[in-house]
Amino acid sequence: MYSIKKWLPFLFFISFLLLTPKTYAESDYFFKFKESLLSYFPIIEGKVIKLENNELILDRGSKDGIKHGQRVIIFEETAPLIHPVTRQVIGKSEKIVGSAEIISVDEKSSRAIILEGSGNLPKDTTLLFKIPKSKIKILFAQGNVEWAVGEAYYRELKNTDRFELLDAPVNTSDLESLFKEQKNADILLLLKSSKQNSSLKLTQEIYWVKDKKFLLNSEIELNQTAIGELRKKYASLIVPEGHTLLSFRLSRSVNRVATGNFDDKSQNQILVASNSEISLYILDVDLKLKSNYEIPVGGDILWFDTGDIDKDGKDEIVITVKNNDRVLSSIIKWSEGAFKEISRLNDVFLRILDGNLIAQAYSSSYGFDGDIFYILPKKTGYQKLHTFKLPVKANIYDFYVFDNAVFKWEDNGSLAVYNNQGIPVWRSQETFGIGQQYEKKTGIATLTLGKWKIQSRIKPLSNGVVVIEKKPLLGFVNASVLGYRSSKLQLLQWTGIGVEQNDITEEMAGEILDYAIAVDKLYVLVQSPFGFNPKRLLQGESPFETMLHILSFKY
Repeated sequence: MYSIKKWLPFLFFISFLLLTPKTYAESDYFFKFKESLLSYFPIIEGKVIKLENNELILDRGSKDGIKHGQRVIIFEETAPLIHPVTRQVIGKSEKIVGSAEIISVDEKSSRAIILEGSGNLPKDTTLLFKIPKSKIKILFAQGNVEWAVGEAYYRELKNTDRFELLDAPVNTSDLESLFKEQKNADILLLLKSSKQNSSLKLTQEIYWVKDKKFLLNSEIELNQTAIGELRKKYASLIVPEGHTLLSFRLSRSVNRVATGNFDDKSQNQILVASNSEISLYILDVDLKLKSNYEIPVGGDILWFDTGDIDKDGKDEIVITVKNNDRVLSSIIKWSEGAFKEISRLNDVFLRILDGNLIAQAYSSSYGFDGDIFYILPKKTGYQKLHTFKLPVKANIYDFYVFDNAVFKWEDNGSLAVYNNQGIPVWRSQETFGIGQQYEKKTGIATLTLGKWKIQSRIKPLSNGVVVIEKKPLLGFVNASVLGYRSSKLQLLQWTGIGVEQNDITEEMAGEILDYAIAVDKLYVLVQSPFGFNPKRLLQGESPFETMLHILSFKY
């Protein structure tokens, strides 16, 4: 008679399988993506059967994993490799003589066209080919895909141990810009997303970097449950990784910060601006001043933007200022070792949106006046192009659009989300703080039309927007009187049915004036409460300052 103790482990295992609820790893979500990509990079080696002009016949076919579009290295074996102690032959050294691309495949053979080395391939030597064991370098571009979704797939690819992943610039889907950032990658992987009923359709496009040739694309769909799980798992990573890396004291007058590549040479370029001057710094061990630029017509900075609007690989500066009763906009570009104004526009607000320039007219009576429209700037004016359509009335700096959702500032300092019919579907319960305010002029001293306002900057990140939440020194007092006691950055993500809010920074004493986001760093400009730091006064130094904090950031 068998003892039941012998069967206890087996029974426990069966019970575990039957009773444990089924869960899914990210690999289930991304299985099709991952397998389609891996199928182009199996580790294969074979012989070149025949060399015909610019084509090769190979002795491996579909049964071995050969596919149309794959690329192989052509080589010949040279001197044997001999073990230094045993003197035994342990292999042969290889001489790479070219590369080729598979253009047709049979079950047991394939045909390839020579890409490199066509004039140097020896005809009297046995040629071999292979897809090597070394890791394939992928320039991973997340495009418009939500951070948590892209991060999950990024990790799945990394865990295969077949690929070395290189980060591409964030929120960029322009192929030419991405190819310029190739970082010696073998292939470019570009993720794209679009709404598909209640699901999210993801597309991955793969290109060979060397000649920008398209290789493959594949699609998957993620339902709301899957997206929710990915957000929960990776939301904690959309915050600074630990602490402030560096802090710098700047002049009290500095109130704007931006990043970009302005000279197409230096990395980690940072701009800080006051109402009269723009300074370009390079971040190394310390901040190194590279150039100062005096703004031709100074004033209150209303908007400070950077982006490659002329598509030449270098970023331009777009700045809009209020000077007395006028609004002036300038486009500034790095040229011949210095910044130069290349265009000035009178009585118009400017903004860079998705790599293009949009504008809105200014009038002293209304502030923002009329439609928002695309423009083509000239040296001393502009050509008005087509109107920028929004489902809801908004001023040029009030909104950001994500697919079918529009994030928009409201007059009271709260943030709302509207659908593509212009219907409000969410509104924040709290206000995030009032921005700059200016009186509407009527020409009649006793008549007032109220104020026009510019709220704090909102920037896109991970299928949402980053906002500055400000807390007044006295909760019921207008912040313009006494200022703010603390502020922090928050990420607001639209889920389709509501908004998820995550703190990006802890509360910082004083007012966050502006911020900029780079691939792995967050730049935050903070002014102390009341605009000065009393500790500095006790140290015998000027208490009036603005701090630039540089934080380690992962998103």
